Amino acid sequence: MRVSFPSRASFFAFTLAVPLAGCVSNASHNAQDVAREQQAARNPDSMMKVGDSARAHGEWSTAAAFYGRAVALRPGQPNYVGPYAEALMHQGRTNEAIEAIHGAEANATSAERVRLALLLAPLLNTAQRSQEAIGVLLPVIQQNPNSAPLRVALGISYEISGDAQGARQSYCDALRIDPANIAAANDLALSEALGGQPQQARTELLALRTQAVERGASAASLSTIDGNLAIVYALEGKLSDARQSARSAALSSEQIQQNMRFYTLLHAAQGVDAASSAAGN
Repeated sequence: MRVSFPSRASFFAFTLAVPLAGCVSNASHNAQDVAREQQAARNPDSMMKVGDSARAHGEWSTAAAFYGRAVALRPGQPNYVGPYAEALMHQGRTNEAIEAIHGAEANATSAERVRLALLLAPLLNTAQRSQEAIGVLLPVIQQNPNSAPLRVALGISYEISGDAQGARQSYCDALRIDPANIAAANDLALSEALGGQPQQARTELLALRTQAVERGASAASLSTIDGNLAIVYALEGKLSDARQSARSAALSSEQIQQNMRFYTLLHAAQGVDAASSAAGN
């Protein structure tokens, strides 16, 4: 007879229910075991460790539950809130993640404020609150003027808010601080492409990709460059090249197809904009 074992999610859900509810397993009547279970249920570090394990296996719902318990035991602790907010974000619970981070800002050290701002800004951008993201980043940048990641985050927020000039200046500031910053160079090139300079952006991105490979950049960094190259090729009407770059950037054939529909529409929209400009002249 084939025995059916519970999934990892079911296991974590079971372990969450037992210690947090303070229940004693029927399999154990040992007072010391009961005491250890109850102590673990009140230990935020234990909760974080279980959350980390769930996160490592992609069990974001379970991770959020355990991280949330740790935060409830130690409210406003930035080192607990960061992972909790990330787990909430992966579940699409953007507003909850934003509120959790806000709750930790008062207790944060200078270094922790940087980490919280880098988490909070993309969440606010996702929630279409880019002006708030800018408002969060500017004072932290004033206190940490030599942080390239903060400048990149500010550039992205400016870009989303519609301030292309502010975005490019922020990316340039990041590159001045850290000339090898791949994210800044990558985002700057895409901003230039969307601003009407796709050929220049293509040259910069191809050079950046070569440099990234030589530096041993991560697969995620290379994938982001390839994704931007695909957009640039689409803007130039080179849909075959866009497809090739999309293959390197995408995780599945379905994603490639979705991206190609986007690139085709992007190219068509570019043609409409060009025609409108010519008619206006």
